[in-house]
Amino acid sequence: MKSIVKIIKVWHHNSIDSGRKRLQEAAIGQFDELPSRKSVKSAILRGEILVNKEASKTSTWVSLGDELMLVINRVSNTNVKSTKSTNITVIFEDDYIAVVVKPGGVNTNGVAKSTLEKECHNILTKSTLPDAHESPKTAHRLDKATHGLVIIAKTISTSKALSHAFGEGGVKKEYTALVEGHLLLKNADINILIDGKRSRTLIQNNGVIKWPIHKEATYINIDLKTGRTHQARRHLSMIGHPVVGDEIYHSGVRFSGQGLFLACNKLTFLHPITNKLVSFSTKLPRKFKRVTSKLNMT
Repeated sequence: MKSIVKIIKVWHHNSIDSGRKRLQEAAIGQFDELPSRKSVKSAILRGEILVNKEASKTSTWVSLGDELMLVINRVSNTNVKSTKSTNITVIFEDDYIAVVVKPGGVNTNGVAKSTLEKECHNILTKSTLPDAHESPKTAHRLDKATHGLVIIAKTISTSKALSHAFGEGGVKKEYTALVEGHLLLKNADINILIDGKRSRTLIQNNGVIKWPIHKEATYINIDLKTGRTHQARRHLSMIGHPVVGDEIYHSGVRFSGQGLFLACNKLTFLHPITNKLVSFSTKLPRKFKRVTSKLNMT
């Protein structure tokens, strides 16, 4: 189990200025892991939000300055299995979904001879439920060059539920990247339209190191608040710091040989059937070790 503690400093639910609110309203916007009203209410009903370390209900009164604690069910990776052909790793699987790690260089789906979706057909256990897919379906996409976590739907109903969750921003996606140059800001909030649509990317700067070709490179964490195509890569290029190794959005001189330095290493969402808040994480690709060792993070 993992717990996150927040002290309430401001209300994020409507503009009414009051000293206290019911928990169902007070908890809105307090935790990034609970991006929607539904996720907040579900967490309260499951007893996953404590007020001042005590069990609470949706009707519990909460005041400014009170402590909220969110308890997350961090799923164990004890049943890890992988395929030798593409090194796809399964870190979680039940009758409804699976969470797998896609290596960089593998297509998520499509007509290619070998894709993540096709490989999952060979390694995942087919659901026993009446609406089971004949072959598992990816609930979202990662770029071919990007390494990281992907959710797989095993049934028609979970495909629909996950599609809705992604559309409503109910899946928290966290990435790690190495970008070209020296990013001066410690934290950045990028709000730049992509294809005419609202797009938001949060960045945390973890440090700058010396790097071939670009002279310097910055190691960052990324929190995607929206899910546009190539969003992280495009936003970072727009602010003058493309991801190291990017073949599409680079600044003219590209560091090659180790692929794209971008990985989706954490996903947090409500399980579409149990409605429990679950969190999955995976190790970064081996090539990042060179970066973290230079920053004394290993």
